Amino acid sequence: MLVRRDTADPPGKWLGLIVFALGIALLAFVFYRGFIELVQTGLLSQTLGGAQNAKITDTFLIAIAKWLLLFLLAYVSSSIASRGIALYQASRGVGGEEG
Repeated sequence: MLVRRDTADPPGKWLGLIVFALGIALLAFVFYRGFIELVQTGLLSQTLGGAQNAKITDTFLIAIAKWLLLFLLAYVSSSIASRGIALYQASRGVGGEEG
C-alpha cells in the first residue's frame, strides 16, 4: 500500500535534516580520527628497516585494531545519515513503501 500525504510535515523535515547533519558530522569525525591515528602511530612516515621490523609489526597491529573500530563507527554514522534522509523524504510525502 502506497501512502502519500497531501501536505508536508515541517517538524519531520527539520528533524530529518538534523539527523542527516548529525550523521555527516559523525562521518567527518571518524575520518578525522582515522587520519590522526595514522599520523600518531607513525605509519605514514615509517620505512621498512631491518632493526625496526618488530616495532613496525606491533604498530601495524595496533593500527589495524583502531581502524576496525573506526570502520564500525563509520558504518554506524552512515546508517544514521541514511535514516535522516529517509525521515526527511517521509516528511515531504515523497516516495513511500509498498507493502
